[in-house]
Amino acid sequence: MKNILTIAGFDPTSGAGVTKDLDIFFSLGLHGLSLPTCVVVQGPRGVEDVYPIPAEQFRTMTTSLQRDVSIDGIKIGVALDEAHVEILSGLLPEDRGVPVIVDPIVAAKNGRRLITEPALKALVTSIFPKATVITPNLDEASVILGKTVKTPEDMAVSARALLETGPKAVVVKGGHLQGEPTDILFDGKETTIWKKKRIRREIHGTGCTFSSLLAAFLVHGYPVKEAFLAAERLTEDLVKESYRISEEGYFYTSAGLLKGRLAAQWSVFRALREAKERLCLLNLVECIPEVQMNIGYAIETPEGTEDVAAFPGRIGHHRGKVYFKGEPEFGASSHVARLIVNFAKHYPSIRACANVRYDRSFLKRARDKGFHVVFFDRKQEPEKIRQTEGKSLEFLVERVARDTENPPDIIYDEGDVGKEPIIRLFARNPLELINKMEMIAR
Repeated sequence: MKNILTIAGFDPTSGAGVTKDLDIFFSLGLHGLSLPTCVVVQGPRGVEDVYPIPAEQFRTMTTSLQRDVSIDGIKIGVALDEAHVEILSGLLPEDRGVPVIVDPIVAAKNGRRLITEPALKALVTSIFPKATVITPNLDEASVILGKTVKTPEDMAVSARALLETGPKAVVVKGGHLQGEPTDILFDGKETTIWKKKRIRREIHGTGCTFSSLLAAFLVHGYPVKEAFLAAERLTEDLVKESYRISEEGYFYTSAGLLKGRLAAQWSVFRALREAKERLCLLNLVECIPEVQMNIGYAIETPEGTEDVAAFPGRIGHHRGKVYFKGEPEFGASSHVARLIVNFAKHYPSIRACANVRYDRSFLKRARDKGFHVVFFDRKQEPEKIRQTEGKSLEFLVERVARDTENPPDIIYDEGDVGKEPIIRLFARNPLELINKMEMIAR
């Protein structure tokens, strides 16, 4: 596995700095190493204070890394003061084949300064010439060049000027442009422009996210332009999935969470397809109710119906054979999905559910085989609950959970006016669900 080093500040909320960079590196299959230049006192509302790592301790850490570990790429963020920059200059490889990304952070989002004037000058003169790409935003480009950069035309001019300081390529980030956010890559020959839609959120650490993604793709061997495009795409995905860690304040991103979610969704799809094959093989047509069946399966800790996959168009039977009308999709079922979401709040290990035809012989077999079977009387539903879409299922689960500590295998009701009696079968996963279905049906 390749090793990639981040040199930046330590943010205890993991929104920026070395903690953010490590999240990116590990999510993209690289082993992350870290050298903190400072500890940043920070919360979701911004930076409050900064404490530098003493130069001697910082030097000792760099010496240890150089001695014991091969480094395949380096990303530099907050450099803080001149002593840190001087030590970094000695750390950087003379071999320009090792990618070095410099995100020349001048100040935090709330304006707190994160580099001294002497350190910034040293960064430009001693670090930029060894960099593969530097990634200033508009404000940083303005400070470094000593003139305001505020339009796309200014960005193009500044990128050319910044290239003269020594890096192989320059990205000027235009998130603070008026109108459409635009980033520009200039490699000395070609200008590549990336435009995006503005998302009305204050997101913490987007500069760190982009630069660490760029570094990771370069370490994987991407050419600079392809690494730039890949980093832009993934940054947009992360921004769309951003979240808060407190009721107010900045939004946060996590490549690890996003990758984990995508892996979980793939796992859900695979499990549902296996269940489909098994159900067709068993051909349990006797289990399909008049309203047809659906099988739903959720990712861990589902928050809404969008976290539950099911089969669009439901599952029916024709000429004695079970048939499916499509492949599983997230958000394909509201009924089964709402059941699972509400159920998982009380019994988080149970993430699969199917609606099965009501049959007393099914219930008898279930009890004989030790299933936990719970009856729900729909006549107990308050009229207000009946009148509100989706509230019946929530009321059903809340009432059952109030009365039983262990998760039921079955919750059934005998119907009501306009309501078909139904058996709701629950399990940890879809294959366990089909096995339970076979056990009660035959």
